[in-house]
Amino acid sequence: MNEIIIRKAKEIEIEWINTKYAEVDFKKSVFEKELIVIAEYESLNSGLGRIVKIDKENYELGGMYVFQEFRNKGIAEKIVAFLIHSENLEDKNIWCLPFENLENFYAKFGFKMAEKTKIQTPKEITEEHNWCNKTYEKRVLLMVKIN
Repeated sequence: MNEIIIRKAKEIEIEWINTKYAEVDFKKSVFEKELIVIAEYESLNSGLGRIVKIDKENYELGGMYVFQEFRNKGIAEKIVAFLIHSENLEDKNIWCLPFENLENFYAKFGFKMAEKTKIQTPKEITEEHNWCNKTYEKRVLLMVKIN
């Protein structure tokens, strides 16, 4: 069985990370403000993900990108699991803005459609959600995981 390793990115890798995000029109990462992880499959970089602190109660899971040749190997699941169990996220809201075809994938981790909760959406998340739906052809959902 091929091993998937998830590791924290190093500051020296930020240019490469942002080059990969540019390939799919994702916003650039800011190393100092995010926990960025890199997935490795058979010792090759195979994907990225990040979690960003919005405020003391809210975080955003994002930048989930598994490179085409590494898809369907369980890498995305490992990245999400690593990120939502990192940092001290107990009693925090974790927001996610996935493409609509990924709703069931994120539901496996406890994310729910935000409108089905009573949680107030942070202004930054609302603005980003609006930006995503103007930028991408696919519809982007607003989901939240309440820890």
